[in-house]
Amino acid sequence: MNILIVDDELPAIRNLERVVKEVEPNACVYTADEYSKAISLCDSVKMDVVFMDVEMPGMDGISLAGKLKAIQPVINIIMTTAYEKYSLDAFKIYASGYLLKPVTAAHVREALDNLRNPIGATRQGLYIQCFGHFEVFYDGEIVQFGRSRAKEVLAYLVDRKGAAVNNAEMCAVLFEDDESDPVKQRNYFHHLYNNLQSTLEKYGCDDILVKGYNSYSVATEKFQCDYYEALKKDSQVLKNYMGEYMSQYSWAEGRIGIYEY
Repeated sequence: MNILIVDDELPAIRNLERVVKEVEPNACVYTADEYSKAISLCDSVKMDVVFMDVEMPGMDGISLAGKLKAIQPVINIIMTTAYEKYSLDAFKIYASGYLLKPVTAAHVREALDNLRNPIGATRQGLYIQCFGHFEVFYDGEIVQFGRSRAKEVLAYLVDRKGAAVNNAEMCAVLFEDDESDPVKQRNYFHHLYNNLQSTLEKYGCDDILVKGYNSYSVATEKFQCDYYEALKKDSQVLKNYMGEYMSQYSWAEGRIGIYEY
């Protein structure tokens, strides 16, 4: 496990570093006393967890958390502060935890046991995460999409659980209030679909896409997905569900809460 501690006060870093090593003696612990160093570290090292102070000179912890999530979307951010007033801001950036200083070993243990993005054995092959932020992984690494809307096409097909959708439905989802030429929209969708297919082909898993005449779907048996596992009422998956589903897509908002048993 790679853990990063970010705080502008050296004594606070040393204290938290001692506590973290007490709780997770086998973890690789990195430290940063300014935001630029934290960004640089996350550019070069895959971090599992970041313990981050909220109030820092140059850039506050909430803003920095957003930048680190842009670099590593499934990173776990645990805010550490002497004040309770930032808890709502932490919730808005989907932080994995919010600890009040002084941080104790018990606090750290509880936070690590309840991470938003649990750390465990790497899933082999294609794995799709729907709870929280929609992400796609291959052998544990994030799949990089050439176009964000191509990724959204896959998200919607996964959401449909193998049910077929047509051009009109896909365009309505992708372009919502856009009143541009329907023909141009359809052509753009075809371009996005081809881009999606090319991206998955690089990983040898484009066979999850099923295309017919004006029909698009996914072969649900050919990949792993937390959403599908939850539908089987897998207790561990449901434990990790925190009321967020494909949080970057407005059309997915209606699904929030439907997995709360």
